[in-house]
Amino acid sequence: MQGNLTPRYLIVGVILIWAIWALLPTWEYQQMSEEEKESLRTSGDLEKIESRIIRQGLDLKGGMYIVLEADIPTLMGNLADMRDGRLDNVLQTAQEKSTAPDVDFFTVFEQEVNTHGLKLARYYHQYGASQEEIMAGVMEEADDAINRVLEILQNRVDQFGVAEPTIQKQGKHRIVVELAGIQDSDRARALLQSTALLEFYLVKNVGATNEMLAQLDEILRGTTDEEELIELTQGEKTKDIPEQKDSETADEKEDDDEGSKTVSELFGEKDSDPADTSKTAADIFADNPLTGLLTAFSGDMGIQEKNAYAVRKLLEKPEVQSKLNNANGQFLFSHEPDLLQGSTTQEKYYRFYYLEKTPELTGGVVEEARADLGTLGSGSAGQPVVSLTMNSDGSRTWSRVTGANVGERISIVLDKKVHMAPSIREKIPSGRTQIEGFNSINEAKDIAIILRAGALPAPVNIIEERIVGPSLGADSIAQGTNAVIIGLVLVLVFMLVYYKASGSIADFALIWNILLVLAILASLEATLTLPGIAGLILTVGMSIDSNVIIFERIREELRKGKTPKAAIQAGYDRALTTIVDANVTTVIAALVLYQFGTGPIKGFATVLFWGILISMFTAVYVTRTIFNSITSRKGITSLSI
Repeated sequence: MQGNLTPRYLIVGVILIWAIWALLPTWEYQQMSEEEKESLRTSGDLEKIESRIIRQGLDLKGGMYIVLEADIPTLMGNLADMRDGRLDNVLQTAQEKSTAPDVDFFTVFEQEVNTHGLKLARYYHQYGASQEEIMAGVMEEADDAINRVLEILQNRVDQFGVAEPTIQKQGKHRIVVELAGIQDSDRARALLQSTALLEFYLVKNVGATNEMLAQLDEILRGTTDEEELIELTQGEKTKDIPEQKDSETADEKEDDDEGSKTVSELFGEKDSDPADTSKTAADIFADNPLTGLLTAFSGDMGIQEKNAYAVRKLLEKPEVQSKLNNANGQFLFSHEPDLLQGSTTQEKYYRFYYLEKTPELTGGVVEEARADLGTLGSGSAGQPVVSLTMNSDGSRTWSRVTGANVGERISIVLDKKVHMAPSIREKIPSGRTQIEGFNSINEAKDIAIILRAGALPAPVNIIEERIVGPSLGADSIAQGTNAVIIGLVLVLVFMLVYYKASGSIADFALIWNILLVLAILASLEATLTLPGIAGLILTVGMSIDSNVIIFERIREELRKGKTPKAAIQAGYDRALTTIVDANVTTVIAALVLYQFGTGPIKGFATVLFWGILISMFTAVYVTRTIFNSITSRKGITSLSI
């Protein structure tokens, strides 16, 4: 008889050893101090341990809860083959009228289109000929864009290293993101919102830039008066930068005025005379509304940080945009301001570039993006860089562009900000290049993550954000742990009192059940949340319920006069059908909850599903193995039940 039980002992023993092995990293992690964790994090060993522990959800560990909303009006503008003032006006009006959550943007947009008599085929002919076909096409495109945003955000967050993030749609155009354990909220926020649109634009030559600036000055002289310019520059000071300190000297202010150059001086075509102070800043602005705000900056055009707002406003004027569109050009700023070398002041300047309107290449061709430090011998030695590798199509285009424009400059633009604009020294057939100019290696890593995951098809805005503190999570853990312990103790005591020695067997199986559920969660790298703890408590009740059914059937058989061995055999046989029926229906309910539920519901369903399956194993297989071991002894005439 003992030999027949050997396979059962082996199965139970192997599962026990596996459960201990699976839970050991969680136990070790919980015993570590913060200093030990930081030491392991530095050596890179902490990630190996964290990959095997039971993860804690947002409600237990703390972190960020963010609701993002896709910018559908911007997406609609990007989808249009052509844009004009009428379409922009309709999009803006529809956006303003659809700010309420229960108002659908496309319903309002269609109403505005009909009101203004707009022919959508003029702007969206690729989606059909009739208004109805086009509306259906752009709505489908918007839905597809949201799904792509969802997938891209998932890829970004996965590479960011957040354990078990929750990212899901809410309604049509909103996405809920839960990031447990996040410490750097600003970095996470930037990672989620960045569209990371990578583009390569050729830089217009000096002659074309000189001519365009002169033409824009002429246009702005007729549309912009001195008071508006002063208001713009003062508006920038009060809006985007701190007030001037009292310690600023009059000489420094004179330096600012002298820093304004004519168009020729910006490109070194004419030597400026610092002693010539006959013209005031107001005179320069009146003569040259745009170039009066520019200065020479290390071989490029530069704009003082305090004047960036004014320049942007001037460039946004419809007549200026019309001129730039006709010339197939655009002006873009550098991604951040820098100090002017040799300057005695701390004033920062943006670089200002005149680029082609159409990109030569976009980020869609990027196959691999890797953040690293520049190598020795390069101009960026020791500085953070992102190295790019392009696919075959991108490599061919990059080879053609660089080969046809040797000696020219090409700008690398991320989200409409110029990171660098190097000169093309030779043809690059390999499809490799690198981006420089990052503040830190973390910024370079985030950009690499975003480029690998892909650019968002539509910008997303944060409309709700909550930070869940770890202290709240600690309270939740304490309360949840207490609930499990109190419930478990009450059940254990009840079984011992009511079923005597047999109750201890059920108690052993119950503790086994909890350990195995936790081991499964650790192995699956699942996340334990408050609903998951609730599922664990429910599993305790369901597990003991199976033992109650079995024990009652055994009691009935004993009352019929059967021997303990026969009563146990008959009791398990009679109870098995009932146990399977009850648990199968619960398992089906758990699967449905997991399939259609949101994050917290999925956590509950996961614990419930595995808890029920394991409870059937412990309540039927493990307890029966123990009972069979007891009854295999000779001379057993009674059973404590």
